[in-house]
Amino acid sequence: MNAKIKEMPEYNVAYVRKMGAYGEETCKQAFAELVQWAEPKGYLRLGTILGLYWDNPETTPPEKCRTDACITVPDGTLAEGTIGVQLISGGQYAVCHFEITAEGFQQAWKDAFSWFIGKGYECAAKPCYELFHNNGEEDPDGRWIFDICIPLKKS
Repeated sequence: MNAKIKEMPEYNVAYVRKMGAYGEETCKQAFAELVQWAEPKGYLRLGTILGLYWDNPETTPPEKCRTDACITVPDGTLAEGTIGVQLISGGQYAVCHFEITAEGFQQAWKDAFSWFIGKGYECAAKPCYELFHNNGEEDPDGRWIFDICIPLKKS
């Protein structure tokens, strides 16, 4: 893992929200719905994919955890059916870079937060997210390349 503090931009995204325990099943459902909507519109070729996580799974019951599968879209894109539109705020984030197989996601989050807490940082009251640089399902080695972005609380 490479980790650093970085100024992250705002992202205008279309998203699908799912409730449930963080993990493969909830994420797969959300991203499958998002892809079905985004692909015919050409957003998959142009957009950036993000996974947004609103709740702390250590303090929020699993059935109440919110996951948003997101893709960047042009300003003016409208909500449609189960697809919402929102702005992910920019600012200072701890950005932890990973290259892992699908089985390593849970450990990646543990490692990112261990580093974050170990450095004495505090999390701002906004969601953490994964910023994807590839689709591990299309990678010949099954590797996912992504950043875990944790918002910093201003001191």
